[in-house]
Amino acid sequence: MNPKHKAANGERHKYQDKFHAPLKLDAYFDYNEGLAAAKRLNKPILIDFTGHACVNCRKMEANVWSDKIVYKMISNEYVLIQLYVDDKSELAPEDIIISAEGKKLNTIGKKWSELQIQKFHSNSQPFYVLLDPKTETLLGPPQGADYEIANYQMFLKTGLQAFGK
Repeated sequence: MNPKHKAANGERHKYQDKFHAPLKLDAYFDYNEGLAAAKRLNKPILIDFTGHACVNCRKMEANVWSDKIVYKMISNEYVLIQLYVDDKSELAPEDIIISAEGKKLNTIGKKWSELQIQKFHSNSQPFYVLLDPKTETLLGPPQGADYEIANYQMFLKTGLQAFGK
């Protein structure tokens, strides 16, 4: 196993058996685990709300994230958290949550979709959010798919500047 894909305590990232980051990036697939890593590493967070069936997500990964500068920023400057909003895998009993409306969120996709809606008032993919891990506040406006590499580079740079890097 690639040691890069182990959590700080030597264990694999949660849900790593279900999901694989594009371009061999080191990604977390659980919000809380990624948040803890970002705090520990003192790095800002890039949340990628994505989905198995998201064509625009794959297009962004293939055409924008593969850019040398974008890839380097995601890989070195951010903690990447990919949250699959359409995954139908059942959650472990301790991970099931009840929404504000009283709905039982018992799949990975439902849990992350609810997080996206409640915290960021969006339900589209891809949806990219830059967060300060200490305060969980936005480092800039979230955005969806933008296939102009220069625009995505600026999006990432703006987050780094707001974080103070």
